[in-house]
Amino acid sequence: MSMGGANKLIRAAAYPRYSSDNQREESITAQMRAIEQYCQQKGYVLVDTYPDEEKTATTDRRPNFQRMIQDSSKRLFDVVIVHKLDRFARNRYDSAHYKRILKKNGVRVESVLEHLDNSPESVVLESVLEGMAEYYSLNLAREVRKGMLENAEQGIHTGGLPPYGLMIDPVTRKIVIDPKRYKAVQIYFDGIDNDLPNEVIAEKLNKLGYRTRKGREFTSTSFATWAENRKYRGDYVFDVSAPKDEEGKRNTNKKKPIEKQTIRENDIPAIITKEQWDRVYAKKQIRKRSPGRMKATVNYLLTGKVYCGNCGSLYSGNSYTNSKSSKKNVLTYYKCQNKCGNTSVRKEDLENVTIQKLIEHCFSAEGIDEIIERVQKLYKQEKKNAINDIEPVKRELSELDVKLKNWIEALGSGIKSVIENIKEAEQRKEVLEFELQRAEIMQKVNALDDSLISQVLNEKKNLLLSADDDEKKQVLQEYVDRVVIQPSKDINRFDVEITYRVFSNGGEGSRTPVRRQRHIGFYGCSCSFDVT
Repeated sequence: MSMGGANKLIRAAAYPRYSSDNQREESITAQMRAIEQYCQQKGYVLVDTYPDEEKTATTDRRPNFQRMIQDSSKRLFDVVIVHKLDRFARNRYDSAHYKRILKKNGVRVESVLEHLDNSPESVVLESVLEGMAEYYSLNLAREVRKGMLENAEQGIHTGGLPPYGLMIDPVTRKIVIDPKRYKAVQIYFDGIDNDLPNEVIAEKLNKLGYRTRKGREFTSTSFATWAENRKYRGDYVFDVSAPKDEEGKRNTNKKKPIEKQTIRENDIPAIITKEQWDRVYAKKQIRKRSPGRMKATVNYLLTGKVYCGNCGSLYSGNSYTNSKSSKKNVLTYYKCQNKCGNTSVRKEDLENVTIQKLIEHCFSAEGIDEIIERVQKLYKQEKKNAINDIEPVKRELSELDVKLKNWIEALGSGIKSVIENIKEAEQRKEVLEFELQRAEIMQKVNALDDSLISQVLNEKKNLLLSADDDEKKQVLQEYVDRVVIQPSKDINRFDVEITYRVFSNGGEGSRTPVRRQRHIGFYGCSCSFDVT
């Protein structure tokens, strides 16, 4: 057998912070010791550290923290580890703000001492609240959207940076041509029209002295959305991006069907003729559909959850090509990264039994009742905090609106230094609007309807029974704490202990020893619940 590609190791960055005004806090050294031990237990590779000393979380002027946020966009690490969550930000809205930036860059935050920052009951609660928002018309998000639609009907810019080559008139607030940059857009469209690759177009622009908004040279990836932006042909376009997904995340590259977008033709000065825009758009769509060299990938549903009961190391996914098979079948396993000799486990066997036991225990009638009870308890806690924060959040939103107006006017006057301020303020505003909408819903609803929580849980259960591996993985990653493969040297026989995250506040939970006997095809189980 020959070994195929294994899952990549998870790269971690540490953020320890020490404030000298509280002598009871753990020192930077002590925090780092705990973070290093945590990474070792989780199988993470610690690649960088961003310590801030004698800085309080009540200010964002933490140099290494800001450097960490900036570095996250460079894909240097996959997870940020803090000793305790209050080390991360000054309040939960700042925490949400920076976590959203990190999440957009593919980075998550984990705490050594608080393992349940993203507990299943909080995920369920978020899903319930998101569903409730659809039934309440008097919430901030809809009011904001209504105002933006009214502006769109008048051709007034609704926020965000205009496309490269266009700018905002500070007086009319409408989009106009940027005299310093618009020719770069024409050069790009001419290049695609003449079948030039992006690399050649970028090189030409650089030689002519053009630079990106950030003052950098153009590269082949600098033109990601240019060919699809209808504003270049003179059309005012609004409400283009697809709705947020169930986790509240919006993929700005995913668009609504054109018939559901707000489009006002000939409302903006055109940089490109409609005929050329149509030709270039068609060519880019053909390039997207052109078949490339596709390599089959294996989706390991329990990534980061499987541990060795012999040495404690993380198991990773491994694939092998069966050289003895005429069809060169690919065999997939979970294997100890430390190569301690403990048995490898067939991917399908381990994932199937984990799903089976999750459905039997966590999504049983009794399991759902317990989760409902926990979600209701969490809702009462969150409601109290959220209602107290409504007025402070409104004040900050009002202040942000004033700042954004001033910064956008400065941008229209050619002051480039405010671009990053605008970007960060709009991210911050999005977080605050989301939190305010949620708080206003909580203010109106005294207690959640159990049936709404039950509906969310049954939807999760249905995802586990889906044929879509991504949907199964989403639920397994949320509800499974860890899977421990007990010591064995027989690949056809293994004992596994599965701990779920929905019992005992996500701590201990249902531990299920499972023995797989290949020739009998039977799962013999003894199940015990550690509820403390």
